[in-house]
Amino acid sequence: MIAAVQSAIARLIGPRVLFGTALAATLATWIMLLIGGTVNPTGSSLACDWSPRDLIFPTCNGAAFPEMTGGVLYEHGHRLWGWLVGIFTTLTLVGAWARPEVQRRTKLIALGALLLVLAQGALGGITVALGLNPYVSTAHLVVGYSFLALMVVLSWRLAPSRSAAPHEGERLARRLIAIVALVVLLQIVLGGVIRHFGAGLVCGADPIGCQGHGLWPNHPHQQLHMSHRFLGYTAALIVLFLTFKAAPAARAAGRLGVSRLAILPAFIVLAQVALGLLTIITGEVVAVAFHTAFGGLLLANLAALWAGFGPLGHPRARHASAPDAAHPSALTPREEARA
Repeated sequence: MIAAVQSAIARLIGPRVLFGTALAATLATWIMLLIGGTVNPTGSSLACDWSPRDLIFPTCNGAAFPEMTGGVLYEHGHRLWGWLVGIFTTLTLVGAWARPEVQRRTKLIALGALLLVLAQGALGGITVALGLNPYVSTAHLVVGYSFLALMVVLSWRLAPSRSAAPHEGERLARRLIAIVALVVLLQIVLGGVIRHFGAGLVCGADPIGCQGHGLWPNHPHQQLHMSHRFLGYTAALIVLFLTFKAAPAARAAGRLGVSRLAILPAFIVLAQVALGLLTIITGEVVAVAFHTAFGGLLLANLAALWAGFGPLGHPRARHASAPDAAHPSALTPREEARA
């Protein structure tokens, strides 16, 4: 019975449909970050109550579809979009586990993605239940970004042109990419901290210093704010250095698509810095939302670059035939670990 259901799902969700579903989940996640970036600045975080049953389908003050005005528009809109992300993630997991050619590690990543999106929803609800606890709110933000990065890697692994033989191809050095991604994630954490501790605009509209208090003021919240700026500039320089190193390395290895992908972080990080300064100067919700979203876009780009520098990014994998699922020896333990 289970085999019959699995076979039916596999026929329904082919490789291209599965890949498209994973991509849809990834894009929807980025849009969710963009929408989420409007909730706190508009003061809408507590516009709706929350209960655990909202993990199944979100409601707002007892209504599934309340009047979408004021804070409800932002808060409940964010929840509804998050529910859509959860549906796409669930479909990706079901399709991945139903298809025998999908690698076991890829299936486990799909499972991890579903657990992360559930944790994201639960943290969002706990944030409301605790009256916007800044630590839980920051964790909610960070899990959202981490989920986006994981979905990028999952989508890359499920791409029909790359998932046929994940053990094929050489692995380029990607330690630097991982380090830069961790720095960017740390900057995201710090950004979440200053937002949820109310330090986002404590330095006024001064784009250089802290409103007459110099580059390192005495107040802890102002110091927190300036730390976010300093780390942002540092992260920007590191990302530019990564682009300078990664693009030629990928080009030399014959990965022209990956080399073009390696150039994008430079443009994204410069836009991110500009949006951060625009947020400081104007305090506009649109600037805050896109500043939040571009942080996710940068992390997603680095996740894709990390995947592209692995064996799945090698051009030969596109034309390799799938390993025989009936013969586990088609992949050695070492090759399976590298995949």
